Amino acid sequence: MSTPPPIAAPVDPNASSQPGLSEPQRIIDTFITPSKTFEDLKRNASWWVPWLLSAIFTLAFSVVAVQKLDMTDVVRKNIERSKLAQRQMERLSPEQRERAIVQQGAVTKVFFFIAPVVGILAGLLVAAVLMGVFNFGFASEVSYGRSLAIVFYSFLPGIIWSVLMIVSLLVSSDLSNFDLNNPVATNLGFFMDPMGNKFLYSLASRLDVISIWIAVLMGLGFSTCSAKKLSPGTGITAVLAAYAVFSLIRAALAAAF
Repeated sequence: MSTPPPIAAPVDPNASSQPGLSEPQRIIDTFITPSKTFEDLKRNASWWVPWLLSAIFTLAFSVVAVQKLDMTDVVRKNIERSKLAQRQMERLSPEQRERAIVQQGAVTKVFFFIAPVVGILAGLLVAAVLMGVFNFGFASEVSYGRSLAIVFYSFLPGIIWSVLMIVSLLVSSDLSNFDLNNPVATNLGFFMDPMGNKFLYSLASRLDVISIWIAVLMGLGFSTCSAKKLSPGTGITAVLAAYAVFSLIRAALAAAF
């Protein structure tokens, strides 16, 4: 009796025939030749290494910020910029107001140390939104797991933010004017008065070199991993358009509240 031939394993139509990249190669290529990293995601859509690397740098900044900044001053500056927060504080007595500021300062410290968790939640949300945009708008057929990998590798330039903020905190002799909401000169808003036109200030702050870099990477990632042939320009334009809508909404909310 002849032996039946072995059943061939199903072939992933998106899988690459090229040799796989190591995680260090993926990380480096994200900064210099990102198309190689995104092409490799067709082979293996692992995303935890870039998230972990970003989380380490975020925690490093958090440790320095908590040591260098007075969180009650941070809270006071945020209240000064928010009409809603000011109205809420006006209802309190001076003693209650001071107690509330101290409590919010303590909460802010905790928030710094859970920032990596917030980062992963943000990644989960962004991956879901962009997967919907590309799958329903462009028939890309990108799985949620691969979408997560695209997003977390695209987040890697955010490490530069962390490094710049750490350096700013360590070398500055006067941190009284340090703006935690816009701490480094990577956007036009950094050079504007945050107490001026809040809509324009928020919009200018969104015109950030690193944020746009991240958006471009996401567009390139989805175009590369799309089952349907999608040009990099189309993918990048789609993500930049989504980012523009998000920026306008943020600016409108900042002006209103």
